[in-house]
Amino acid sequence: MSNALFESAHPTLTVRIHAGLNAASFLAGLLAVTGVTRFVPAQQLLENCFPGVEAKLAFVPRSVAGISGVTCRFETPAPKGHVHTTPAQILAFYETSRLSETGLLLARSIWTTLAQAEARVHGACPDEVHFHEVGRLSNILAVGLIAELFAGLAPERFVVSPIPAGDTVVRCAHGLVPYPAPSMLAMLDGVTVRGYAGSGEPVTPTGLAIVRGLEAEFGSWPVMQVQKHATAFVPNGIFENTPNGLIFALGRS
Repeated sequence: MSNALFESAHPTLTVRIHAGLNAASFLAGLLAVTGVTRFVPAQQLLENCFPGVEAKLAFVPRSVAGISGVTCRFETPAPKGHVHTTPAQILAFYETSRLSETGLLLARSIWTTLAQAEARVHGACPDEVHFHEVGRLSNILAVGLIAELFAGLAPERFVVSPIPAGDTVVRCAHGLVPYPAPSMLAMLDGVTVRGYAGSGEPVTPTGLAIVRGLEAEFGSWPVMQVQKHATAFVPNGIFENTPNGLIFALGRS
């Protein structure tokens, strides 16, 4: 994906995380600030990168508490039984795609980050882990598209706000666990965090793996001239007692 689609080569990208960082919301924010859908509809972008895949992607408006933004919604075939996906299966899936070389490298970085975290949680080797919820097809497709868009954007700086961390709980394949979930906790070393008093899971393990796999800096707003901005929400649900959404800002340093 060429930088010709964007106003500036090697721009600065910042993402300010309030509540709702997952693969779908991150993809929606990237689609909004890059403006790719002005040239290629979201479904066509999906089919271009993953020809023959049985899935639908909609890039649509969403409003939370009267604030307008965007989100992405995937429709994929219902899995047969419980999902157990290995890193090798995911990477093999990408090898059959039309992702660029840089997109493939970034997608691999994201899933490797997540596999290493799961391995730490379970005392296993990264090649031996099995992804549960995070390994569903919609996540695999979203991460691939994120990697391809990020490769085309090629930001000079990528700055993410401190990650919200609180004392809520998360229900997952392992039962009820404290937030940050175990695999997310395994990725927090070296990450700047802030307090969170809202409800639910404001950042998923996949969401954190995305920003870490893309080698984000964690900190305050960078000095930049904003050219484009967007608010992105998760496809469903509202986080109570906290601002919802992600703010994406793209511009020149």
